[in-house]
Amino acid sequence: GFGVAFLAPRLGELTGRHPTLSVQLVPVPRTFSLSRREADIAITVERPTEGRLVASKLVDYSLGLYASKDYLAANGMPDSLVGLKKHRLVGYVGDLVISPTLDYANEIAPGWQAGFQVSSALGQTSAVRSGAGIGILHTFIARTHDDLVSVPVAPPIRRAYWLVYHESVRPLRRIQTVSSFIAGIVEKERSRFL
Repeated sequence: GFGVAFLAPRLGELTGRHPTLSVQLVPVPRTFSLSRREADIAITVERPTEGRLVASKLVDYSLGLYASKDYLAANGMPDSLVGLKKHRLVGYVGDLVISPTLDYANEIAPGWQAGFQVSSALGQTSAVRSGAGIGILHTFIARTHDDLVSVPVAPPIRRAYWLVYHESVRPLRRIQTVSSFIAGIVEKERSRFL
């Protein structure tokens, strides 16, 4: 979600400023070994605790329940978590969750049983927008769609994005250029994440 919905539309500004810089954005749900140089910089949802890694918190973000206007017109707005159980739910594929931090459904609604599971944040957003049900979406993505409505039966949950790189690449100009750019655009738009 962060890579495609937030970074991708903004990285053109970076490459415009630095035409000799080559950028490869790889928004896939897997971990990369920064010590083996599988990536120069990673954006993670957990602060690394092992290895010689430099980690800086980019921003806290929230996730909450959303439904499409059409879905709510046809099925009504749930008035409680108990009422939520009467609705079709959209969620993630549990077996494909790469981090315990991303296994958040039970924090919103204990016993969450999604009848429609999609392995990406953008796929979940598309499913909810199509009227497939109520889903837990990234607030910074959901707010960009006028056809989505917040379903306020549970408080939002909070997570964080971390910018991480191996300490051996810290002095490299390209690392400093890209990490400063990402930190700067996130700071500029910090309010959209919560």
